Amino acid sequence: MFAMIELTDADVDVRRPVHREPMPEVGILAYQAGWDAGFRAQADVLGEAFAPLSPHIEHVGTTAIAGTAARPIIDVLMGVVQPPAVEVLIEGLYIHGYRRSLNMQGSPGEGPLLVRWQQGLPTHHVHVVEYLGPAWRQMILFRDVLRLDARLAREYEWLRRRFAGLHPANQVAYVRAKATFIQSIVGQAR
Repeated sequence: MFAMIELTDADVDVRRPVHREPMPEVGILAYQAGWDAGFRAQADVLGEAFAPLSPHIEHVGTTAIAGTAARPIIDVLMGVVQPPAVEVLIEGLYIHGYRRSLNMQGSPGEGPLLVRWQQGLPTHHVHVVEYLGPAWRQMILFRDVLRLDARLAREYEWLRRRFAGLHPANQVAYVRAKATFIQSIVGQAR
């Protein structure tokens, strides 16, 4: 469920813009109160732009856990009721500056990952999934468990700092390293 997807040029639809950025260093920062405002601003833009699809938009990932240190990339979860609308959303996100990234992949089950860049750094990840489907439920469940259990949130923060130190220049290894913890929390919560 949490194995990595490794994209190659052959896996990418050449009609869709792909960003071949240098891999940024995996860095964990102290909690920033502005992360929530950054999410809300982007959610407002995306909600208005995709209003005809009635997307459900949630703040997920570690920047959604108040008081927890995180990578300074805001994770946005966009869910649509009709699976064909997922592709429509992805196409529309390109217009709003998001790109599939060959260097920054999310985990399977989290939906397609698109990245927004500013000044050479990733600022937002958008995961496009079926609303209330397995990926939606998994990401919301993990976020909510960490919001409710400060001990688990601290443990996850410690692990992410450790993995960032072990893999400072390797996004893929960092994501793989934390997958076991995520899987265990989701499994226990179910």
